[in-house]
Amino acid sequence: MEPSLSIPLKLYREGSVTFYSTDLEHLERMGLSYTKAPVFYNPRMKLNRDITISIVRSLNVESAADLMAASGVRALRLAVEGGVDEVLANDSNCLAVHVIKLNARLNGVRIRATCSDARLEAEKLAWEGNRPHYLDLDPFGSPAPYMDSFLRAVRRGGLLGVTATDTPPLFGIYPDKLFRYYGVWGRKLPFHKEFGIRALISFTVRVAARLDLIARPLLSYGREHYVRVFFSIDRGPSASSRQLRGSLGWVETCDGEHVIHKGIDLPDAECGELLGPLWLDEITDPQFLDGVTPINEEVERLLNALREESGGPPLYYMLDDICSRLRVKTPKMSDVIAALRERGYFAARTHLEPLGVKTTASRAEIEEIVREITAS
Repeated sequence: MEPSLSIPLKLYREGSVTFYSTDLEHLERMGLSYTKAPVFYNPRMKLNRDITISIVRSLNVESAADLMAASGVRALRLAVEGGVDEVLANDSNCLAVHVIKLNARLNGVRIRATCSDARLEAEKLAWEGNRPHYLDLDPFGSPAPYMDSFLRAVRRGGLLGVTATDTPPLFGIYPDKLFRYYGVWGRKLPFHKEFGIRALISFTVRVAARLDLIARPLLSYGREHYVRVFFSIDRGPSASSRQLRGSLGWVETCDGEHVIHKGIDLPDAECGELLGPLWLDEITDPQFLDGVTPINEEVERLLNALREESGGPPLYYMLDDICSRLRVKTPKMSDVIAALRERGYFAARTHLEPLGVKTTASRAEIEEIVREITAS
């Protein structure tokens, strides 16, 4: 007689779908982290999925695949809320695939569920020419080991959504690992969160170029423990070469100032350390944003924040860092932004930091404004 396996499941609801996954409260009572769940589900990533659904539904995507589907919640929502006709949900955990099939029946949708390694399944999609219009890459940790396979698997003219939860390397806390995984040199600086997004984009477009593909970032954001970028993927050897030369470059920090060096060639340092190569163009396309209809207020707030800061320069300054050096009290962000705009500079909050300001003004000019505000 074969032994039976029993795991405690709980019925959850997210968006318009109902689904079973590991009972996280039971797991917590056992003293185990949600990462130890036999069937993985992370409620904290709901916004990640909400934005995906907003984009897919707005673009009328016909086919989609989540090759690390776990409980299948994203795949379910793609079918139910996203209106996607053909959805593939794959996971290397065959127990999770069994639960995905259960959840598909529960929601009355047809989802093709497979149990396989994500890279192997991506290569199979590419080899068979069955590439989806939308492909999701949301691993536990770095997406770097999967990037080649997933880029090959996206339909030309389609979308790739990439999540990276390995923020310590991307943010420059572990420079050696950042260089090993992403081919970018950096270290932690006040603008580290946007640096991480730009490092991820740089890595992705360079891998795509090696495959004669062009990856264009359409929407990028950071939240809590992860960063997320949506790319359009198309074939274009010449276009990708132009992109490498025109959109990548280096950042030099000189006494807190950002010095931008456009171009892939390593420039001569003027006064500080060179960091890069980074993506230096827009990380979010305003025109693309205008075509996305948010499915709820939280998504709408984020899209509005991204819209406000689009068109600004790369990176941001931390107001508390500036005030700490000046030994003054941190003024209201709204007062600083208003004063910068009155002087004709671009100025906006960054969604990444409550005290981060994106502006075309120099650090010295920000300091002058801060002194004036705090002295009044």
